[in-house]
Amino acid sequence: MVCYLMTLFFASCHTTPSKDVDVSNVSVKLRSIRYDQELFACDTNQLESSIDALGSKYPDFSSIYFNQITGFNKNNRKIDFLEAVHHFLTYKDYKGLADTVNQVFRDVKKIDKQLEDVFKHVKYYYPTAKVGDVYYFISGLNYWSAITVDTAVGVGLDMYLGKDYPNYAAVQIPAYQVATCEQKYIPVNVSKALYEDKYPFNPDGKTLLDLMIMKGKEMLYVEYMLPNAPDELLMGYTEAQLAWCQKNEGFIWNYFAQQKLLYNTHWQDIMRYVNEGPNSTGMPAESPGNIGTWIGWQLVRKYNQEHADQAWTKMIEQNMDGQSFLRAAGYKPH
Repeated sequence: MVCYLMTLFFASCHTTPSKDVDVSNVSVKLRSIRYDQELFACDTNQLESSIDALGSKYPDFSSIYFNQITGFNKNNRKIDFLEAVHHFLTYKDYKGLADTVNQVFRDVKKIDKQLEDVFKHVKYYYPTAKVGDVYYFISGLNYWSAITVDTAVGVGLDMYLGKDYPNYAAVQIPAYQVATCEQKYIPVNVSKALYEDKYPFNPDGKTLLDLMIMKGKEMLYVEYMLPNAPDELLMGYTEAQLAWCQKNEGFIWNYFAQQKLLYNTHWQDIMRYVNEGPNSTGMPAESPGNIGTWIGWQLVRKYNQEHADQAWTKMIEQNMDGQSFLRAAGYKPH
């Protein structure tokens, strides 16, 4: 009885801010645009006028799509641009890709609903944020999964055709990335894109501890945008990989400390721990990649718990050095 009361007392002192918020009254008008279908519906016999019409209809996204996502307009020469677009629309492999996307995504109503919920959470925590337009596109398996374009979001549907889609291996996408080419990761990747648009990731001159906290803040943001999603989905882990991290949290932290990595600023030594990968250097083969991000998430969660009187959105915006943040969090995994 005494143990229960003591546990209850300490829990009440350090209660993690609730993620269970009511967004039912938050107004979001989502405009869903199948840019992929409109592009492939262009008349290749009158390509210039068809593409011009598409560009006039969606000027901002078309500029990003043709200049950055596909690079068709990289030389800024109209003849080269039109040849590249014509090849994309008529070459059998790309036509086959478009057909597969249309089969897998006969409609995007379910995704729209999920993203609408993400946008409602964004508006709940950031009332002045402008969100709502979603462009679905095909990049030609060029790794574009989710992007932001001003106040709009772009989703590369060809990167969500399922882990068994054979052409991912054909274009040499690593197996650990193919594992996350599932529709369920769309809201996660969109949330991360929204975060990175608001808080760009700049690793220059940062220690591993700084980078882990930066990535941990991103994960906390995603956690609040998707309050019902399991941790393994947010991290892109399997259940077994997450369980390994939870069981070995103290070991991972001690490894970073013993190898003098926490305050290391050499990107060759530290970036591997906050990027996706098949596993983590220096750790058992069953360890997942991106393990520094997971540890950073636990550290930021601990800070959030210890400072429950402070809005987590304010904590994210704080420019506190890694050592001070660690001290304030009281993070000491065993």
